[in-house]
Amino acid sequence: MRDVLGCTGRSTRGSKIRPLVDDPAHPRLIADRQSVELRTEALDIDFFSAQVCAAVKTAATGDLARAASSFRGPLLADLDLPANSEFHSWLLGLREDARKLHTQILCVLTERLGARPEEVLPYARELVRVDPLDETAWALLIGTLASAGRNGEISQQYEAGLRSLREVGGGSGPLLRALRAAQVSAGRSPDHDTTPVKPADASRLSIVVLPFANLSNDPEQQYFADGITGDLTTDLSRIPDMLVISRNTAFTYRSKPVDTRQIGRELGVRYVLEGEVQRSLSRIRVTAQLIDAETDTHLWAERFDGDAGDLFALQDEITNRIAVALDLELVDAEAARPIERPDTRDYILRGRAARLKPPSRENRAEAIGLFERALALDQDSVAAQSWLAIALTARVLDFMAGTAAADIVRAEGLAERALAASRRSPLAHFAKAQVLRAQHRYDDAIPEYETVIALNRNWANASSHLGWCKFMTGSTEELIPAQEQAIRLSPRDPQIGLFYVRIGHVHLLQSRTDEAIIWYEKARNATPAHPSFRTFLASAYALEGDTERAGAELAGARRLVGDDRYSSIARLRTVGSWGAPKVRVLFEATYFAGLRKAGVPQE
Repeated sequence: MRDVLGCTGRSTRGSKIRPLVDDPAHPRLIADRQSVELRTEALDIDFFSAQVCAAVKTAATGDLARAASSFRGPLLADLDLPANSEFHSWLLGLREDARKLHTQILCVLTERLGARPEEVLPYARELVRVDPLDETAWALLIGTLASAGRNGEISQQYEAGLRSLREVGGGSGPLLRALRAAQVSAGRSPDHDTTPVKPADASRLSIVVLPFANLSNDPEQQYFADGITGDLTTDLSRIPDMLVISRNTAFTYRSKPVDTRQIGRELGVRYVLEGEVQRSLSRIRVTAQLIDAETDTHLWAERFDGDAGDLFALQDEITNRIAVALDLELVDAEAARPIERPDTRDYILRGRAARLKPPSRENRAEAIGLFERALALDQDSVAAQSWLAIALTARVLDFMAGTAAADIVRAEGLAERALAASRRSPLAHFAKAQVLRAQHRYDDAIPEYETVIALNRNWANASSHLGWCKFMTGSTEELIPAQEQAIRLSPRDPQIGLFYVRIGHVHLLQSRTDEAIIWYEKARNATPAHPSFRTFLASAYALEGDTERAGAELAGARRLVGDDRYSSIARLRTVGSWGAPKVRVLFEATYFAGLRKAGVPQE
């Protein structure tokens, strides 16, 4: 086979292929400036040996197991030559043949070893890894886990299967039947836990978005209601650890009487979201309500009104706001559930709820402790690694860490582990961005926050922090639009005080002190326990000549921190980062000048 690589980049491509085909005794890739030759003499190819093995029904189980172990990922995974279309097409076809062969071998092994579920289990796991869109493979894994008595893992794998099958509208056939069979088995088996598993307990953060009802007289408005339903399904699926039933399955409930408990049992979800759309002339009203499918209790409801002039923009705004609000509501609801034996996900949900409490040393420590317990139960959990890294950096960023350097080092390691395991996890990227921000590496944090938003457009804090990083690098004009976007996404966010105070910073640094005071007061009122919000308000009051109120706010900040950071200007300068030189100059001329007027000494 000569000149298969083409002329462009021949040496680079040859260096990729050579380790795959050469050995010291038999150099097989011969290249010069004009051509490349592959000599196939004495070349053994395991792929074809495996193919022969799989084709023979009487092949020994040991031979099949060895053949299965020879597959370590896509065939020639390190070799891609898209510039050579003929070779690239041949390689893609060969990879697909290899994948099918791998699947065939694994299926034969699971059939032969069926009576020994512990031996079947690694092959069942490999089947869903090879083809995550094969619902029968996920069903086999659930059944094997049940047969092996691993009831604690069934829920996690069921959720993982639903996430994988969401894009093809699967999950309500073999997978759901396997789950129900596993639940029956778990409830009746004398050898294992005899407590029946309720279908509503199949997954924690699990929800179905039912088709929104069209209450308008015009049936043509149904497309808008369907658009809201579809967009919400997509947006909710981007929330970390959220399991969302596919749109195709949800739409089978259109125009049927809604029995939320029955829906919860049939789909194995804990929550049902339903809603209505009504249009009158140029106005549209959308109502949504969240229902606990186990108790039929209404947990949350909201109404949204808008102008029908730009339906697509209105649809985006409504779905974004509902998705963000539901994320917060579901975390609170799950964290409040009494659970006898919490697992990794339970501790993560409780940690997330604790993280949203007003900042204090006690609350930060509580969140960290819960995420530590989650990680202790599952050292490989990307969510536990990421949330613990986020909680550790939050303590540093709030100046509440007694061991800031150690916290950052540990958070950095956790974030790197999470990203290495899941490169497309918005949560892992957010954790990495938080570490970089805590290290004052704002330029490096910007692309990480941008990646988070690209993967999950509804992450309000990512929008806020992205604007802050740009502000700290000198792009002060970027800060207010980013905070306004965060407020639009999450107008009732528990951390909304942070969005307010950052808007106040821009006004303060540009000497619009009266405007700054408005936003600082809103921030202080939203988060009274945050000391730095009070010091910025104190500075602004003092710049306006109101030293009495400035002194009161400053005293309140000092009580909250319990240390000497506000004892002098010199001490305060050492506590945090004040951005690029031009930003630092503005802080000096406004914030620090106001604190001096409020009575803070220079030294």
